[in-house]
Amino acid sequence: MGLDLLLPIALYAETHFRFWGCSPSLLFRKEPEVIFDLPRRLVPRYNHLPLALILNDIRRYPVQIESIQITLSQNGEKPKILTFDKDEIQKSLLDHPLKNQMSAYILNIPRTEFASGELFVNACLKYHRIKKGRVDKRIATVLNDNLVTSTKLPFRCIIADEEYPGYEQCGFGDVHSHSQFSRSHVEFGPPIEMIDKICAVCGLNFAAVTDHSYDLACLPDDYLHQDKDLGLWKMFQAEISNFKGEIVIIPGEEISVVNHRGDVVHLCGLGISEYIPGTLDGARKNVHFKKQLTIKEAVDEINRQGGVSFAAHPGAPAGLLQRLFLGRGIWEEQDMIDGLGGIQAVNSDFFESWKRGKNLWITMLQKGYRLPILAGSDAHGDFNRYRAVGKPFWQIYEGAERYMGFVRTGVYGNPKDIKESKDIIDGIKNGAAFLTNGPFVSICDSRFPKESLISLKPISADNINNLCVCAKSTKEFGTINTVKVFMGIPGVNEEKIILKHISEPDTYDVNLPIPSEMLTEKCYLRIEAEGKTPRGLPAVAVSSACFIGY
Repeated sequence: MGLDLLLPIALYAETHFRFWGCSPSLLFRKEPEVIFDLPRRLVPRYNHLPLALILNDIRRYPVQIESIQITLSQNGEKPKILTFDKDEIQKSLLDHPLKNQMSAYILNIPRTEFASGELFVNACLKYHRIKKGRVDKRIATVLNDNLVTSTKLPFRCIIADEEYPGYEQCGFGDVHSHSQFSRSHVEFGPPIEMIDKICAVCGLNFAAVTDHSYDLACLPDDYLHQDKDLGLWKMFQAEISNFKGEIVIIPGEEISVVNHRGDVVHLCGLGISEYIPGTLDGARKNVHFKKQLTIKEAVDEINRQGGVSFAAHPGAPAGLLQRLFLGRGIWEEQDMIDGLGGIQAVNSDFFESWKRGKNLWITMLQKGYRLPILAGSDAHGDFNRYRAVGKPFWQIYEGAERYMGFVRTGVYGNPKDIKESKDIIDGIKNGAAFLTNGPFVSICDSRFPKESLISLKPISADNINNLCVCAKSTKEFGTINTVKVFMGIPGVNEEKIILKHISEPDTYDVNLPIPSEMLTEKCYLRIEAEGKTPRGLPAVAVSSACFIGY
């Protein structure tokens, strides 16, 4: 394998890659990657806590599992130890399309084993390596994962007494995540069934699986070579279309497209059924898919298929090596075209990339574009914490506040009406969305407080006297400290704060009238709410805009 096939630039926790199969790597071990994972919260309607286990690259490094021991710890309580033998573990094995390459398990821990509040979990796997068809009698032991240099810290989970704030007025989900079909030299993800089960117990209503266009174009059994018959794409589509789970799984694709400068940026399409090519930055040779699409061509194709598109992590910078070797660029104003369905301003947390993504979104609002703001995790599993290669061949990086469902998209409406992908896609197309890692926010008519007015449907200037803003939180996500309502006018490159509310201590619910006398005949309104979690971390919610007089 040569440099023309891969330069390790932004690696996930796939530690078996080496240049030419033999270059030095402190991370490499002749054993499968062993990854335990756990949801970060458990909502009250579920009576079990799922513990996930993935063994990757089992075809190269087969093993025989012996047992799993789980330790549950809560403040003031004596730790509990649960043991699962190999027969119990075998019963928890998931059936999925790539089981010859990856083994995946979900073990259910009864809720009777722990109380509400903060729970810490350690998981220990014991297994035998299989060498040349023979089972090694020696037992290998793994605590939480076997990634060299990772922390091995216990998993943290909140055993919740309440649902997400505002759960009865919207559906929550992740619009950008990856499954096992995003598989290459440097990454892998979980089976779709695992995404479904873990997202469900967190309280999410939907998850969009947006695997990479360059991965989906490769052979199912060989991620280095393209497949003109698109076997992996067909496998991906069949898996999702036949899947019946606990939440809505939305089929999607993260497409590598060409921006106005000729550089590669990523565009997500949800609700598509036909493959859309994009293989420029996949670190493989383009044998069968040499045609690359511009942003407009890809957006038009997504719209033709009845889906919705959005700019994926537009605030993320392209590093020097990414620019030089993968041709990656950044999203700019000139790339925001008619037909684009939204902007994914958050890709993990409220870092610098969020600020740039939000500013780009606001700029487009001021130019008259009506785009919703969205959030996703870009997770490859990462249900409890983010694991990635921090320094190639040298060190694993872990992020405790980046995980699937941390910053999520809320789609307004009765969550009981969310039954299929179309329900979420229509909500995004209608601009009825907000993003949050805690509070719920909405603009409504005070006479109908449970019906959000945030959408692309304009509000008549004759109906502005009853507008109000509401924000909600819970003790789990912390108090609401400030609520701001911003007004913008098309063609004016400045927003005005027409309402700023600073809450009293211990405020979890805010309802305020919006001063109609400050509104112009044609404008948009949006909300930002901020607070602090019990751990002192920021809790943020930002709404898409509602439009008056358009």
